[in-house]
Amino acid sequence: MSTAHRIAKNTLYLALGKILSTGIGVLTVALLLRYLSVEDYGRYTTVLAFILLYGTIVDFGLNLTTTQDISLPATDVPRTLSTVFTLRLLVNIVLILLLPVILLAFPYEPAVKNAILITSVLFFTSSLFQVLASYFQMALEAGKVAAAELAGRAILLATTGIAIFYGFTFTQIMLTIVASSLVQFWVLLRFTSAAIHLRLIIDYTIGKRIARKTWPIALSVIFTTIYFKGDAVILSLTRPYQDVGIYGAAYKILEVLITLPILFMGLVLPHLSRAHSKGDTKQFNDIMQKTWDALAVVTMPLVVGTLVLARPIMVLIAGNGYEPAENVLRILIIATGIIFLGSLFSHAVVAIGKQKSMIQYYAATAMLAVVLYVAYIPTYTYYAAAGVTVLSEFLIAIAAGIVVWRASSLTLSTKGFWAALIASALMGFVLYILLSLNVLVLVLIGGSLYTLLIYMMRSQFSFFLHETPLNRNH
Repeated sequence: MSTAHRIAKNTLYLALGKILSTGIGVLTVALLLRYLSVEDYGRYTTVLAFILLYGTIVDFGLNLTTTQDISLPATDVPRTLSTVFTLRLLVNIVLILLLPVILLAFPYEPAVKNAILITSVLFFTSSLFQVLASYFQMALEAGKVAAAELAGRAILLATTGIAIFYGFTFTQIMLTIVASSLVQFWVLLRFTSAAIHLRLIIDYTIGKRIARKTWPIALSVIFTTIYFKGDAVILSLTRPYQDVGIYGAAYKILEVLITLPILFMGLVLPHLSRAHSKGDTKQFNDIMQKTWDALAVVTMPLVVGTLVLARPIMVLIAGNGYEPAENVLRILIIATGIIFLGSLFSHAVVAIGKQKSMIQYYAATAMLAVVLYVAYIPTYTYYAAAGVTVLSEFLIAIAAGIVVWRASSLTLSTKGFWAALIASALMGFVLYILLSLNVLVLVLIGGSLYTLLIYMMRSQFSFFLHETPLNRNH
C-alpha cells in the first residue's frame, strides 16, 4: 500500500472519530454555555487557559520529538516510549508540587484557584496521553487514538449532563473534565499495553538523545504557548470575567477545530521524517504537496463559511448572552485557517531537524504578542486578543514556511489553494443569499455545493492524480 493510501486510510479513521468527538464536544460546550453564566464561563475559561499555559511551558516538546524519534530506523520503540513516559510522569509530579506556590502570585479569587488545583490532574492525563498517541501516529493506527478521545468526550458529555441535573457549582463542574481525561488516558493506555511492553524506566542514553533533540522544540513550545494562551490569561487579569467568557465562547470553537490538522500532521510527520532521512527529495516534496492541497481543501470553506454564518453559529452553540462573540469568532476563524495551513510547515520543520532555526521567530512573536496583549487588551478587550492571535499565527506560519523552503528547496503548487478559495467564495455567496434559512440547512447546502465544485476542479489537486512510481512506498 502506498504511503498516500496509508495516510488516507488512517485519516479516514481519524476523521470519523473526530467528527463524532467534535459533535459530542460541541454539544457539551453548548450545554455548559447555557448552564453557566457568562461570568462563570469566563472563570471556566480562565482555569483551562492557566492549566494549559502552566503545563505546556514545561512540556519540553517531548511529544513531537518522540513521534520523530521512534519513526527512524533501528529505534527501540518500546524502550524509547517507556523512557519518555517515565520522564513525563516525573515532570508532572514536580508540576503538581509547585502549583500551589505559583498560584500565590496570581490575584484570582479562591473559587478559581481551587478549580485550578482540581483540574491539575490534567497535567498527568493529557501529557501522558500525548506520549502514548505518538506511538499510534507512528504506527498509523490513528483509529485507536480517535477511539480513546471519543470515549473521553462521551464521559465528558455524560458527566456534564449529570452535573447540570444536580446543579453543580462552577468549581464542581471542573470535575467533569477530570473524569473525561482519566477515561481517555485509561483507554489509550490499554491499547498501548496490548501493542508494546510499556515500563517505568529511564534509559540515560535515550534520555540524552531525546534531550538533545527536544530542547529547541521545548523553547518553541514555551514561546508558542505564551502567545497562544497568554491572551486569555492577560484578559482574565485585566478585564471582567464576562469579557473572558465572551472570548472563551468563540475561542472554544477554534480549539475544537485546530485539533484536526494537528492530529492529521501527526500522521504525516513520520513519513516526512523518513523521506528526509533517506534524502528522498521527490517523496518529501510529493507528501508536502498532497498534504498542502488536502489542508487547503478543508481550510478554505471552513473560513469562508464561518465568516458568513458566524452569528447563527454562535446562537446555535451558545444561546443568548454571547452576542458579542459573533465578531470575535469572525476574527478567530482567520487565525484558525492560518493554523490549518501553517501546521504543514511547523511539522515539516521538525521533520527536517530545523527546530533551532525557529526559536528566534517563536521568541520574537511571543514577545511581540505579550507587548500587544498588555497594551491593547485593557482597552479593546477581546477584539485585541483575537486580532493579536491572528497576527501571531500569521508570522509563525510565514517563518516556518521560509525555514522549510531554505532547507529543502521545496516548491509547492498553489493551484489547489486557489481552486479551493474560488469554490469557497462561490459557496459563501450562495450562503449569504440564503442566510434566512436554518444554519444546519445552510451547512448542508454549502457542503454539498462545495463538494460538487471541488470535484469539478479535481484536476487542480495533486491527491486526485493517479499514482506514479514516485508515490509508492519504498
